[in-house]
Amino acid sequence: MKKLTLLILFLSLASVGFSQYTVSRYVNNFNGFQRTNENDPDSALFFLRNLATLEPNSTDELLHNSFAQRFLIFSETKLFASSEFLATLKSQHVTIDSARRKFKEMKQSAYKILAQIKNDPNAELKANAYPILQWVEAQDNLTNSTKLKAIGTEYIRYLNSTTDFYTQRKARYGLLIAKLLYNNNKLRPDADRIIELIYNNLQNHQITEDPTTVTRPAKEKRAWYRYMFAYCNFITSQNLKLTKNQKLERLKLAFSYSPDILDKTFSNAYFYDMIFLFGNEKYSFEEDYLAALGSDEEKFKTIMVMSMNDPSFKQKAKELYKGQANFDDYWLSEFNKKFASAPLFSLKQVDGNQYVLGNNKNQWTLIDFWGTWCSPCRKEHPDLQKLYLDTKDGKMKRLNIITIASEDQEHVVKKYMESLNYSFPVVMSDNQIEKKYNVSSWPSKFLVSPQGKYVVIPFNVDWQKYIEDYIN
Repeated sequence: MKKLTLLILFLSLASVGFSQYTVSRYVNNFNGFQRTNENDPDSALFFLRNLATLEPNSTDELLHNSFAQRFLIFSETKLFASSEFLATLKSQHVTIDSARRKFKEMKQSAYKILAQIKNDPNAELKANAYPILQWVEAQDNLTNSTKLKAIGTEYIRYLNSTTDFYTQRKARYGLLIAKLLYNNNKLRPDADRIIELIYNNLQNHQITEDPTTVTRPAKEKRAWYRYMFAYCNFITSQNLKLTKNQKLERLKLAFSYSPDILDKTFSNAYFYDMIFLFGNEKYSFEEDYLAALGSDEEKFKTIMVMSMNDPSFKQKAKELYKGQANFDDYWLSEFNKKFASAPLFSLKQVDGNQYVLGNNKNQWTLIDFWGTWCSPCRKEHPDLQKLYLDTKDGKMKRLNIITIASEDQEHVVKKYMESLNYSFPVVMSDNQIEKKYNVSSWPSKFLVSPQGKYVVIPFNVDWQKYIEDYIN
């Protein structure tokens, strides 16, 4: 998960507008901590303190998305039960015993770092690590009801002292502590109180502004609040005291707040919370609600909603469809009702021809924003070129492709295309089109229906399959 942490780090730094000098210091200290925290606690703390002096919450990503994983009880057990992990050890000539010793050393180092943070003179660092300290202390006192009760009471006080459950991932650790308390019947009321506080806070802080107009940090917050609220509804739906209708209502809310297309593009915002809370990847609660539904009619309506965000559900919807009209026509009609009209544009292609969005009346249109400076863009261009050739030879005859080179120079783009023998169509950005489509990262893809309604293709999905499923 370190690669994902680094990606999130760079995106976060860019979004808050750090100076180049500050970014350099941030990265140096971030990498320094990652390099030393496994076996040199004193050096690791030195780098961590340096980070804490840069900006408020500068240690957030490192502490809560990387370092805190050291205290996950299930992680080592799951790893050593994994055939893939064991095969990796064997290929590297590492014995299981030596690997277990390494894990033990890493855990001991993490505890030393945490103990020093607890008494650190840097108030910012102490405050940032506080919820981790409470959670780890709860894990270490599972058989001590008195101590566990005190931790639960203190965390309730902590949550009552603020309305910001996002910073320092207060909600995440509160839910982890509540899970530990819940296993003790005497402490269950405290667990319920923590969950209630978090549930109400998440419900009251949902970001309701038009998601296409808010900033990248706001989109990440939106994704986090939605996922965490969905999770709370999912876990509370399992309360045996609920009636069938109450359980279904909670599952419906979990379904409704499951990551939508925009949230999936910013899944980094809740990825680590998902890992901490579940121990694995669970990106949606939609199928949990679907499984609880009774009639085929209810299931069809639900799957239709799901298929708008994830077109792989179209086939399931088709199997339950009982309408008179052709299903493909019905589905496309529902798609066009749900999504907004794509911003129109007319831009000159690098081959000299003019491209006008909307001229391909009977086709879907893939709009791809990229740049020669963008490594992820270049990496996927062989697949994009193949898809373009498929549109020309009839394999994808319902698709039209246009790509937009952003923050680039035409002669550089031409040289790039020629050197790699790419022929997919390219227009040069007018530096306005990105604002119309609210592009904040590259590559960014949008799919436009023949009727001119558009959907965002999430960043971290199999975009080719998404396109095929939408169109076919």
